[in-house]
Amino acid sequence: MSDPRRVMWNGTVRSLSLADQLLAAQTAGCEALAITPSDYNRWLGTGISTREMRGMAADAGVGLTHLDPLVRWVDAWEPHLPGGEEFPVETVAFDEDDFFRMAAALGVESFTAWAGFPPGRYSREQLVDAFGGLCRRAAMEGLRCDLEFIPVFGIPDLRSAWDVVRSADAANSGIVFDLWHYMRGGRDDALLATIPGERITGVQLCDADAEVPEGMSLAYDGLNNRKAPGEGDFPVSEIVDVLRAIGGLNSVGLEVFSPAFDAMSAEEVGVRTRAALDAVLAT
Repeated sequence: MSDPRRVMWNGTVRSLSLADQLLAAQTAGCEALAITPSDYNRWLGTGISTREMRGMAADAGVGLTHLDPLVRWVDAWEPHLPGGEEFPVETVAFDEDDFFRMAAALGVESFTAWAGFPPGRYSREQLVDAFGGLCRRAAMEGLRCDLEFIPVFGIPDLRSAWDVVRSADAANSGIVFDLWHYMRGGRDDALLATIPGERITGVQLCDADAEVPEGMSLAYDGLNNRKAPGEGDFPVSEIVDVLRAIGGLNSVGLEVFSPAFDAMSAEEVGVRTRAALDAVLAT
């Protein structure tokens, strides 16, 4: 199997400017950088035009290939965290029209959709219908639509995400496989082994404690307590082996939400990311 495309996911570089995100990606040997709509708008607000963003990426040899995330593909889109924790809604409050305009301006290939609503808010049939409609709109724009499961929200695990993607049956759809989400949402290697590898369109690697630390919420753990692969208790190599066996290592990067990474320079993030990816993908 050919080497996977290496992607710099936003969580790993969330504290950096666009120039430094590109430098980190370049240093890490990543071909692509995934960006968020909120970062894009923030960069526009600093006086960097879309044309200049694309030029900066081209100069760095890094593609702006993926926009992440779109949340407003259902009516009840606002994220609600368990226990009444606040979610920064302003980071995802972009409707479909705004989101697709950003995607077209940036020239991305794909985007992530995830569910902010609580479990049970929508029936399976409603989710399949809504996701299928989103994929049809994406197809008209030449985009791939990747569904991401997140344990604290309405599509919480691999099983539910795969059910929606398989049932919607859109050729331009896939699943973003975040390893933290997979472990915290309920690891199921037997199920993973049955999914066609080409439907795993993005893999986000990280590590973490075996259990959420006492006194820490699940959401806080996911957004602030991740570690680089090999620095925690997750069976990263075992899961990567399953992904490799099904042909699911197509697009791979780190998604490490961590104050430690937030404090690093672009070069440090790049070096750490390259070393982690080299180690994981060599096993």
